[in-house]
Amino acid sequence: MARARGSPCPPLPPGRMSWPRGALLFLWLFSPPLGAGGGGVAVTLAAGGGSPPATSCPSACSCSNQASRVICTRRELAEVPASIPVNTRYLNLQENGIQVIRTDTFKHLRHLEILQLSKNLVRKIEVGAFNGLPSLNTLELFDNRLTTVPTQAFEYLSKLRELWLRNNPIESIPSYAFNRVPSLRRLDLGELKRLEYISEAAFEGLVNLRYLNLGMCNLKDIPNLTALVRLEELELSGNRLDLIRPGSFQGLTSLRKLWLMHAQVATIERNAFDDLKSLEELNLSHNNLMSLPHDLFTPLHRLERVHLNHNPWHCNCDVLWLSWWLKETVPSNTTCCARCHAPAGLKGRYIGELDQSHFTCYAPVIVEPPTDLNVTEGMAAELKCRTGTSMTSVNWLTPNGTLMTHGSYRVRISVLHDGTLNFTNVTVQDTGQYTCMVTNSAGNTTASATLNVSAVDPVAAGGGAGGGPGGGGGGGYTYFTTVTVETLETQPGEEALQPRGTEKEPPGPTTDGAWGGGRPGEAGGAAASSTTAPAPRSSRPTEKAFTVPITDVTENALKDLDDVMKTTKIIIGCFVAITFMAAVMLVAFYKLRKQHQLHKHHGPTRTVEIINVEDELPAASAVSVAAAVAGGGGVGGDSHLALPALERDHLNHQHYVAAAFKAHYSSNPGGGGCGGKGPPGLNSIHEPLLFKSGSKENVQETQI
Repeated sequence: MARARGSPCPPLPPGRMSWPRGALLFLWLFSPPLGAGGGGVAVTLAAGGGSPPATSCPSACSCSNQASRVICTRRELAEVPASIPVNTRYLNLQENGIQVIRTDTFKHLRHLEILQLSKNLVRKIEVGAFNGLPSLNTLELFDNRLTTVPTQAFEYLSKLRELWLRNNPIESIPSYAFNRVPSLRRLDLGELKRLEYISEAAFEGLVNLRYLNLGMCNLKDIPNLTALVRLEELELSGNRLDLIRPGSFQGLTSLRKLWLMHAQVATIERNAFDDLKSLEELNLSHNNLMSLPHDLFTPLHRLERVHLNHNPWHCNCDVLWLSWWLKETVPSNTTCCARCHAPAGLKGRYIGELDQSHFTCYAPVIVEPPTDLNVTEGMAAELKCRTGTSMTSVNWLTPNGTLMTHGSYRVRISVLHDGTLNFTNVTVQDTGQYTCMVTNSAGNTTASATLNVSAVDPVAAGGGAGGGPGGGGGGGYTYFTTVTVETLETQPGEEALQPRGTEKEPPGPTTDGAWGGGRPGEAGGAAASSTTAPAPRSSRPTEKAFTVPITDVTENALKDLDDVMKTTKIIIGCFVAITFMAAVMLVAFYKLRKQHQLHKHHGPTRTVEIINVEDELPAASAVSVAAAVAGGGGVGGDSHLALPALERDHLNHQHYVAAAFKAHYSSNPGGGGCGGKGPPGLNSIHEPLLFKSGSKENVQETQI
């Protein structure tokens, strides 16, 4: 029973009172007046009610359906209202001025399922902003100012199914950005026009995601989507992809719809869609496609709807397969599909109407055919088969008749996107002939190669059938045996002692039988169960015994070792020869440099005029001067003109003058002591007397 506030509360008879007076007083005090309007909510607690009363609807909002829907759009709110009813299930705060979502803002709204915060100015979401929302199903944050993905704010949103972050200035999506909300089914990341980087592990943990929007994000490559194993719809329109490579959709085996409109796609490589086994709808309209690889859609067995319109299709032999495919798949729908853009004679023609009579086509050419290959069991191997164009399809026929295509996987064998047949670990059973088949609209071309796989020779430690562990020897293993070698001091003329239990053998390499005691199964193999080596001679004192590991080798191993040794010797010889030549050149250079320095020190001599006799001197005096300079004793007596003494003792002018004139004259009439005639050509005292100096220093000029 609820009464209007202010009315008296009559006492109840003791026998009819079923509730305590405190409870009745509580009901009377907090019960709102009947028929109250103004958008308020009249709530009457039930007899056994245990829930707290709901608060009234915020004045800036409108509430309906008993306050389960609260709408606060376009109210110029700067903060989230604090008086939102606790039983609210739908809260719309769009188109306001909210900038920060603070911690525990919605903590009391445990029943909230849909929260719309789009078209605000939200630039920051604090950690724990969405605490206390265990029932939240949809969170809309599009058209805001977030620059990063608020990863930590998504904690404890265990039931979140939809997250909208479209049209935010987000610059990067880090690793594990959404791993706190593995329950997500729809993720909208469209129109992130400032997005520059998406981590390889950005979508890790989203194992339940069904829809992903990455449209209009300026993507140049398709990000790693391998973790989205349950993804069914993918939006990539409005990007700058240009090239679709094989493996771009790896792991998306559940994808049903793929949209690539207005994505500037110019080339789709062979096998690019092979991973999309469940694809039903493909939209490639409004791109720059001129042709598609042969049988591009053949692996897509569920594909029903293809949109190829508004592409500059070049109609030639490469599109014939597409014409046949369209006739079989969409025979009645021609409006959604491709029309020729070139050549001019076929412009505007529906591709599905073309046939082989319109073109002259030729079978494909194999540029790099496969070659025979010999490998050992356990190794990796490749058989190449490459064509000059990517508009063809490449398949392989195995020795047992199995047709291998790209995408088909046989544990160890696969066809790569370039047509190469790859073996990760060959076995003897892989031996046989493999045929490469290259196909286009005009026909196919084949090329075959043989793969020979040789088994690994079993290597046993002791040789023979019983020498190895367990008696089998075990192929593929190398066993070791240790030999104790003792080096003993020998006396002159005595033979070196050998280890006990060994026989004297000549040094050098041994045969297979000597190494292993015979192959498994050969007679006598078990007798030689150990490997011994002759003890080397030594003049050193007895040393401590040491253990040497000896590895059993086969004939092939010895041959390989010889080849390695020969190669090593050649390399060492070349190195020594080059070093010797360099040394010779260095010595020659040093000698030439030394000789050059000597010539430089004894360079061309310099002619110096040192005497100039004045006109008024008598002839006899002039001759005496010349004779005095030449070192003749001179008998002129007082008429002798003495020259000033040179400052340096090592400049002996007498020596140089005598050497220069000895062959031409032997005496000077005016200077007794020299004898013979005077020098020829010395007819005038005005002529200068020249001297040559071989000294390193310049000779000082002296004028008399």
